[in-house]
Amino acid sequence: MLRFAVALALIVCTSFTAEAADWNQWRGPDRDGVANVSPPLREALPDAGLKPIWMNTQDLPEAKSGGWSSPVVADGRVYVFAHSKKQLSEPGPKKFPWLPPEKRVGMSDEEYQAYEVKRRDEDEARAKAYEYKEIVYCLDAESGKLLWTNEQDSVYTRFAQSSSPAVIEGRLYVLGAGRVARCIDAASGKDLWDRQLPGEFRDEYLQSSFAVADGVAVVLCGALFGLDARTGDVLWENNDDESRTLHSSPAIYQAGDRQLIIANIPGGETICVNPKDGRTLWRVESQAGHSTPLVVGDKLLTYGSSRKAGLRCFQLSPEGAEELWICQRVADPGSSPVVVDGNVYVQGERRLACVDLATGDQMWMTDLDISNPRYTSLVAADGKVLYAFEGVLCFSADPQEYKQLMNARIDADGLLAEETAFRRQLNMDELEKTAEGQKEAEQLWRKTFNNAGPLPCASPAIVDGRIYVRLKNGVACYDLRK
Repeated sequence: MLRFAVALALIVCTSFTAEAADWNQWRGPDRDGVANVSPPLREALPDAGLKPIWMNTQDLPEAKSGGWSSPVVADGRVYVFAHSKKQLSEPGPKKFPWLPPEKRVGMSDEEYQAYEVKRRDEDEARAKAYEYKEIVYCLDAESGKLLWTNEQDSVYTRFAQSSSPAVIEGRLYVLGAGRVARCIDAASGKDLWDRQLPGEFRDEYLQSSFAVADGVAVVLCGALFGLDARTGDVLWENNDDESRTLHSSPAIYQAGDRQLIIANIPGGETICVNPKDGRTLWRVESQAGHSTPLVVGDKLLTYGSSRKAGLRCFQLSPEGAEELWICQRVADPGSSPVVVDGNVYVQGERRLACVDLATGDQMWMTDLDISNPRYTSLVAADGKVLYAFEGVLCFSADPQEYKQLMNARIDADGLLAEETAFRRQLNMDELEKTAEGQKEAEQLWRKTFNNAGPLPCASPAIVDGRIYVRLKNGVACYDLRK
């Protein structure tokens, strides 16, 4: 009987580990930023900080400045996608940079179009001075050891291509530069298929990450595309407005025994489509931006890049979506919120806020001591929310008040520690006693962290109490279990 009990306990533990062992796609297993199965996590860091279980900065040379793709973890492996360039010759001066909308004020349409022609001609000429590559790295999740690399020739894009991989049933799906969808065997790294998606391409970067539903791999690439996950054949194209670029990734809505796709599309709308044929079931004005739609039960959350667009909640059904409330206190170009125990936690404009999912009422709001946080999304596990931008911030998912548990930085050696610990280590208090010492302290602080720490705009993966952080020059893994 005792042997049976021990065996049963081992089976239960093994099942728990297997269930907790994946953050296999953008925003995790349910594409909502939550690790629903998690051991208890630390309430605070040790006084001396926390060393990484492993840190690999040697085997991923192209990951540095190779885009902002987030790491994913599946079947004991970590996958990272990078899009990089290598200079072959002198490109010459750049006279016609890309103009954001605010820099186009005062230009007529004809002047702007003429400028665009010159800019694109210059970019094409400059692109020949570089060699472009796309690389998928596969690391062992326990040791950080490089297992394989898949490297392909690529093309120039205005910013580095940064789609995050999705690993579904042993296959890795990623959107590469130049509108190329790729599928790789996740175990061996061998190519299974690649497809050039229809549509004009010049230098556009399209950052959407694949969602797979009912055997169809769906991605936003100008239009919303559905591909046969096994063969890569393009099954359908839902093309409402391809004239504007949106980087939002689709979400999956489990409606009874049906899987439906919900996606933000250009023009401030969110649509629900049948993944089998791409037919639009409904659409709603959401003013959503690059963030990922968040499906929580029968609720849909969208998040815009302006306060007017705001954080919106809809009552969800296969037949439609009815707006319930809007919170117009925060906004972000691309960060996605997270929901824990009926409360929405959202980052935007150097702020964190907690909003009641049922009512839209603001529960609390706090300011972040970060210069320009953006795009990076929140993740959650064990009733705690984590945000990795300049460092790693962790706070309790408590709707009553903001309770910070850690506000840590990562140095070049990978040490994850509170700023107070680094100040002691660097003897900052002593240095700052004089005006000259203050300058020295500021330079020392910048030297310590400028080229270290989390890669801005990438979001971490959290699996079984371990957090996998893409660094500016690699990947690190930390054990956050109590």
